[in-house]
Amino acid sequence: MLETIELAGSGRVTTRLGFGGSGLMGGTSERESLRLLETAFDAGVRHFDVAPAYGHGQAERCLGKFLRGKREQVTVTTKYGILPPAGAGALEMARRVVRPAVARLPALRKRVAQAAAGLRSKAKFSAEEARRSLDRSLRELGTDRIDVWLLHEATADDLDGSDLLPFLEDAQQRGLIGTYGVGAERGRLIDAWERHRDYCRVLQFEWSALEEEEAGFPGAFVIHHRAISGAMDTFRDRFRQDAGLCRRWSDAVDVDLSDTELLAGVLLQAALVANPRGMVLFSSRVPEHIRANVRAAVETDAGERGKRFLELVAEERG
Repeated sequence: MLETIELAGSGRVTTRLGFGGSGLMGGTSERESLRLLETAFDAGVRHFDVAPAYGHGQAERCLGKFLRGKREQVTVTTKYGILPPAGAGALEMARRVVRPAVARLPALRKRVAQAAAGLRSKAKFSAEEARRSLDRSLRELGTDRIDVWLLHEATADDLDGSDLLPFLEDAQQRGLIGTYGVGAERGRLIDAWERHRDYCRVLQFEWSALEEEEAGFPGAFVIHHRAISGAMDTFRDRFRQDAGLCRRWSDAVDVDLSDTELLAGVLLQAALVANPRGMVLFSSRVPEHIRANVRAAVETDAGERGKRFLELVAEERG
């Protein structure tokens, strides 16, 4: 059973391992996307992360369909800051037309996803615009509240002079959101933390075992993502190029790190160890990978293995 945690002081308890929805509806059908969500849920995951810009602007609606009959069992993060792509409906229609070709050609799938990403635009981070975004997200998700609402890629400059904070506090008091924070690249979060700490109750950013330890964000609820995808290529390539290193590290953690699936599990275990009071998100479009990641997180010796892997990284770094 996955470890649970109180979510950012919201009063709701959920799993420390969450499912990231960045791959929903982006090169996958609604049926396929719902299958991924159901797979994560059946495996024990109870937190789901999405954003208005994901999946050609369709990911929130897809998650909303999944939530029917399950809303009280799960917690949800969505965001405001990266706007849905213009003409999202037309993009979705085009995606359906080219889906057969996309399914046969992975390179085309990647280009479709990149094209959608290129149409994104950034919000002004004003209360009026935020209100419209929140209303849309509640409607798309088919819910009356959002557990964590993040300012998506907000910078300290974006928040200078903004009228957002009173709006966020009011939305929380009215029960429309459980709590709020900022999701961005870590370097930007440091500036936001120093200049606008009132916005930083929750901080979400990329983290993997490749990262050097640094001062944290005391008092904030931290959510890490890309623990696997942010490090997999580097470690996989190193182990392929140096069989001796792979063998030594595999012996140390008692797992064959030349096996990509097992390596992914260890990277996830390391992320959970590195963020013991927060949450870790993972994403996948492969149901078996979802199940394998959850199995890795609940292994009896998951914590010790993750800790040992981090020690190996630190020893090599010197």
